[in-house]
Amino acid sequence: MRYAVWLVRLIYAGWMIPAGLNHFYQLYPQPLGNEPISIAVFTALLDSGLFTLVKAVELLAGVMLLVGWRVPLALIMVLPVSFTVWYWDTELQGWWTTSAVYGWAVGGCNTVLLLAYWDCYRDFFTRHAVPRLPFASASEAPAREAQA
Repeated sequence: MRYAVWLVRLIYAGWMIPAGLNHFYQLYPQPLGNEPISIAVFTALLDSGLFTLVKAVELLAGVMLLVGWRVPLALIMVLPVSFTVWYWDTELQGWWTTSAVYGWAVGGCNTVLLLAYWDCYRDFFTRHAVPRLPFASASEAPAREAQA
């Protein structure tokens, strides 16, 4: 199972790094879309400047996944981007197009990796979370929890 997660991480990083880098240094022509609505969304992202932020997040998260540094953070960080890519490729481009295959692959890779690192996110879903100071020593933490 560990090797399968490692392989999906490499595939996902292998998509994100060139896709993010392509905005700053052109490696291949940027696909603009073939439907009026998808072209309009893409144009709006470019005109607003958000496309640069999207590509920077893709590049940074791809490098983080490739080197294995803060992988759970990278997966959460790139989740809105991968959802948008999935939506653009499936709903806006067309559910039965070649583009939809890439959308499902991106969404699937992110989902599989989020599930693989589920233990890192388990604390997000506790019913009654106890607040902690970020730099409290280990001996101070239990005393504060007992007071709460």
